[in-house]
Amino acid sequence: MSCGACSRRVESKLNKIDGVHASVDISSKIATIEARQDITVADLCEAVEQAGYHAEERAAGNDDQSSPDSPAQKSPSMVARAIRWITVGHMGG
Repeated sequence: MSCGACSRRVESKLNKIDGVHASVDISSKIATIEARQDITVADLCEAVEQAGYHAEERAAGNDDQSSPDSPAQKSPSMVARAIRWITVGHMGG
C-alpha cells in the first residue's frame, strides 16, 4: 500500500466521525483536525487505530506554523487538534 493510500485511509476514517474535519499531511504523518469540543483525542486516536494505525496527540509545543489556508477564526464549538499517526506493521494491498 502506498503512503498516499495510507494517508487517505486515515483521513477518510477521521472524516466519518460526525463533527470532524481532518486533513492528513503525508510527509509528516500528522493529521490536523477540527472537531466539536465533545470529541476527545482518544476518540480520534481510536478512529485512526480502527484504520490500522497507531495515533497519539501531538505535543502543543510542536506547532511549526499555522496553515496559510486555515480560517482566521474558528467556531466556539470547534477545537483544532493535531495527532501524529504511525504505521503498525505492513498493511498489504
